[in-house]
Amino acid sequence: MFGRFVYVNKHTSMFTHTLAKIKDRKSMTTLKISLTIMKKSILILFTVVFLTSCSKDDDLVDNTTVPTLTTLAITEITPTSATSGGDITDAGGADITAKGVCWNTSPSPTILDFTTDEGNNPSNYTSSISGLIVNTTYYVRAYATNSKGTGYGNELEFTAKNVFPGEKVTVAGGAFQMGSTAGRTNESPIHGVTLSQFSISKYEITNVQYATFMNDIGANGNGSFNGVEYLDMAGVGVQISHTSGDFIANSGKENYPVIEVSWFGAKAYAEYYGGRLPTEAEWEFAAKGGNSSSGYIYSGSNTLDDVAWSTANSGGTTHPIGTKNANELGIHDMSGNVWEWTNDWFGSDYYGSSPSDDPQGLTSGIRRVNRGGSWNGSVSYSRVAYRNGSNPVNTYENLGFRPVFVP
Repeated sequence: MFGRFVYVNKHTSMFTHTLAKIKDRKSMTTLKISLTIMKKSILILFTVVFLTSCSKDDDLVDNTTVPTLTTLAITEITPTSATSGGDITDAGGADITAKGVCWNTSPSPTILDFTTDEGNNPSNYTSSISGLIVNTTYYVRAYATNSKGTGYGNELEFTAKNVFPGEKVTVAGGAFQMGSTAGRTNESPIHGVTLSQFSISKYEITNVQYATFMNDIGANGNGSFNGVEYLDMAGVGVQISHTSGDFIANSGKENYPVIEVSWFGAKAYAEYYGGRLPTEAEWEFAAKGGNSSSGYIYSGSNTLDDVAWSTANSGGTTHPIGTKNANELGIHDMSGNVWEWTNDWFGSDYYGSSPSDDPQGLTSGIRRVNRGGSWNGSVSYSRVAYRNGSNPVNTYENLGFRPVFVP
């Protein structure tokens, strides 16, 4: 019985040993499976990290930006059009796909507003802005587009209107003594006048400037417009011709003051560019040098030859504008060269009843005031206080004008 017990135990021991081996094998298998899973997990994790790393690296090397550019100055402004453009300083690291200018009546225009399309090369460009409404203010920006988006230049602002082609001089408002006791009786009494600020053309209007105006308005070849004579094309001194449908300043006379122009023609020119003819008081204040006046007899000097062309030195003809010295404000030829139309009706005794603040002259009359003397006038005519008057329909070989503008 004892032997059997041993035999049984022997078999039990073998079974236990066998069972342990089986368990070890399962453990090994489990371990191998676990290691395999671990390896795959590590591989997946490595792959994710690698791909994520690559994605971040790709982002770092993408330095593309929207284009950088500057809006070009607005030029050639008319009541219905203007010209601008763009200066592309940096394409942003990508090809330009579109460029032009955009505009609107509100600030910060975008490509969703009015635009021009100037192609897709990265060079600088100009654009014609059209379809504008007269006396309307517009905002303009150049734009350029690439794969990253649209970049805009600096914003500029302008008003659609005719822009005066000459230079202006600002005359600050102030008070002065108007008239003289050293001249004719219509220059007196001397009286105090106070004026508001205005600006005035630095020079007399030239032949080329007036010819451009006549072409712009479509004046008739005989110098009239809507039945009113602006320029006497048959006048003895006229220096503008009408050739092949256009008014053209005679060769060599482009920069000479326009003459043979009526008061109506002078007024129309001034208003076309947003100005008007000066009042007689404004004219004299500017001629005397405004608030900087030194009290000279002539505009800018007591020596006529320094500042004026008159019968004493002109050689019997007009001269190019600005060839004599300017007055205290930097204005040329307010004494001599050509007489200048003003807005006022002439009244020989007007000074006795003139208002003191911004006087506008008489409400009616026969002659319009002209001031300043001329190339064929006596020396005394060039005094800043000398007054003269002419029928507004008349034209002369020694009579021109300059406009003023109110801020």
